[in-house]
Amino acid sequence: MRNRLMPCVLAAVAVAAAACGGEAATAPDGTELTEVTVGIVPFSPNAVLFLAMERGMFAERGLSVTVEPAASPIPVVASLVAEQAEFGFVTTPVLINANREGTPIKCVSPVDGQVSPDRDSSALVAAAGSGIDSLDDLSGRTVAVVQLASINLIGAKKLIEDAGATGTEYVAMPFPQMPQALADGRVDAAVITSPYVETALDAGAVTLANPSSQLFPTGTIYCYAATDRFLADNPELARAFQETMTEAITYAGQHEDEAKATLVEHLQLTPEQAQAQIIPSNYVPEINLDSITTIQDLMRAQGAIDSSVDPADVVWQPQG
Repeated sequence: MRNRLMPCVLAAVAVAAAACGGEAATAPDGTELTEVTVGIVPFSPNAVLFLAMERGMFAERGLSVTVEPAASPIPVVASLVAEQAEFGFVTTPVLINANREGTPIKCVSPVDGQVSPDRDSSALVAAAGSGIDSLDDLSGRTVAVVQLASINLIGAKKLIEDAGATGTEYVAMPFPQMPQALADGRVDAAVITSPYVETALDAGAVTLANPSSQLFPTGTIYCYAATDRFLADNPELARAFQETMTEAITYAGQHEDEAKATLVEHLQLTPEQAQAQIIPSNYVPEINLDSITTIQDLMRAQGAIDSSVDPADVVWQPQG
């Protein structure tokens, strides 16, 4: 924790949307707030966190939250280990790999709930004019993913290989750079998320699949995590963060337009763009352990890992 607000530092992402800022310096009862930094990858599901900040839900539990954007979950994990952030966005594959490789971190809260089987804010899209209109056209083609140990890579690879495509190459690229890379022909396809996927689609990109909702309905594909050391030293703070996110996820499910409205300030969208965003959640504020097992099994089947972790060991539960 910090005795002053950490300045909001923009990561090297091509987005003017610096989701900075925290809450008032004191709680509703006048007591001083504990300042907490949350590492995020800027995308539409952050709306739930932003909503909790703006409605004072964190302040009600004694916390003042500042967010620090990053290009992908890997630098977020680094900031957790370096104690530059208390909580941070990770995808399930990053969570699994970090624990396998000796960096013990645990999911504390979902980001926005579980994956909705009916809607998805991310898509595997093909570049306009590429001649690609189905997954089996991706043989020998290049597909951009946010990182090479990502849920997007795992999902895309599963669907592409099941379609019979071979020789597909995957390259790492931050989400904000993907629409231009598609338009320039530097990649043939990309797994891209809101609000950047709308830019690509407006430029003529073609949706081929929605890997997350197709493969992991009601699953946990990302979460806010913290290090085991931090959680051991600060269980009450972690409980306060978890309880706030549970409240925010439930509230957002009943007031989705209000949640989306936070993206105007925090992701610098227009009001119309903000309301057009998809929050791909069923708004169930629980970690789905079975889905972590499913994702881990898929990683092993693809040769991405050669050992496993117990899903129960990578999810934090308060004691008592």
